[in-house]
This record gives sequence, structure tokens and C-alpha cells, in this order.
Amino acid sequence: MRRALCALALAAIILGPVGAVRADESDECEVPQELRQDGAALPHLAARLKAKEPVTIVAIGGASTAGAAAGSADFAYPARLRDALVALFPGAEIRIVNKGVPRQSAQQQLDRFPSDVLAEDPVLVIWETGTVDAVHEIQIDDFAGALQRGIDALKNRAIDTILVDMQFSHSTAAMIDFPRYLETLHRIGELNGIYVFPRFAMMKYWSEQNVFNFDGVAAGERAKLAGRVYDCIGRRLARSIRQVTP
Repeated sequence: MRRALCALALAAIILGPVGAVRADESDECEVPQELRQDGAALPHLAARLKAKEPVTIVAIGGASTAGAAAGSADFAYPARLRDALVALFPGAEIRIVNKGVPRQSAQQQLDRFPSDVLAEDPVLVIWETGTVDAVHEIQIDDFAGALQRGIDALKNRAIDTILVDMQFSHSTAAMIDFPRYLETLHRIGELNGIYVFPRFAMMKYWSEQNVFNFDGVAAGERAKLAGRVYDCIGRRLARSIRQVTP
């Protein structure tokens, strides 16, 4: 029964965030100050932008990185992030490579680093991870070890890193032991001086404020609303990057 419930929960996450949106959409992406960029630096990205050199960013992660819920990578958060960064850094040459593959653990994503990440010669890697590890109850030490090995591999190549934690909905949070994995992800980020984008807390805030209700909408509305949430994630992530770069 436990395995069946976890499988259903994972399917819900892969389908993506669903729900109703407030009539006032102008500030639907806003979050409290404590959920915004907290000062972690991106020195290599900042230097590249200051020198007006081309920037390559790789986004590696799962279904939400791939844009599965919205029906296309064009509506996924990496694509929305690129549009937001281009607006924030006029004239900069910014390329974002989307390497989202559904249903992979942190270790499976790490196994793709040589071909999918390092081969692109990025200056920044945005690593969205933890959901599958939590669903399948992968040992915390194994999860932490995969994160640290990935971070070390990027640091050794002078590549900046941002970690992105899990998505939130009441239904999945009730079935999956996210807190241990969230704590581990944020602890590893803090130990390494790496910014962890608090997607879980942001989505929880939006849910509590009835900006997006992630647990009840007609199936035909899911793709549209998933796209709007991805857009919010992309724009908030861009603002976080802007805070620590010139």
C-alpha cells in the first residue's frame, strides 16, 4: 500500500501543480522577504556578465525542469528563466540548456553530469532534485553524498551552483516524508555556501494565500496553470540571480 501511495504521489508531482488563481494576477509571483535570495554568491557568473561574455546555464532536474506538466519545455521554468534574465541583463548573451529527465534520483542525475552538464561548458548549473529520493525513501546519507559529489564536481571546474528543492502540494506533502530531504538539501547548500532556491516554501506560501490551489482543478486546466507556476518560478529565480550579480 505504501508503494502504491508513493507511486500516486509521484504521478501527481509529475502532472504538476494545479489549481485556481486569484483575479488579481499582477503580484501572484510575490513571496515574503524571508523567501528571497539570502546572499549566496555566484562569482563566476557575475564575472562573465561583467566582462560581457556569453553565458551558458544548464538546468538539470526532473519532470518540472522538463516542463512535463505544462506540455512543453517552452513553458518550463528554465525557458521562463531565460526570458526573465534577458530582460534583467539587456544585451547579455544568455543560453539555458534544459536537461530535465523525469523520475530520476540525485545519484541518477549526477551520473548524467559528464554528458549532460559538463559537456555544455556552463558557468552556472541549476540543480533541481530531491523529489524522487523522497518518494522512494532513498537513504539520507546516500542523498547527501550524491549532492556533495555533484557540488564538488562543479566547484572543481569553477562552475557556480544553485540548488532547487522540491515542489509542494498538500496531497503529496501528506504522503511523502519531504522534511528530512528538504533539511538535508538546505544543510548541504549552507555547508557549501550555495544558494538553495526555496521552491517548496514558495509554493506552500502561494497555496496558503490561495494564489494557486495545487490540489483541485479540472484536468483540462492543469497545463495552463502549471505553466503559470513555472513562469513564477522562473521569474523569482531570475530575481534571485540578479541580486548577487552586477
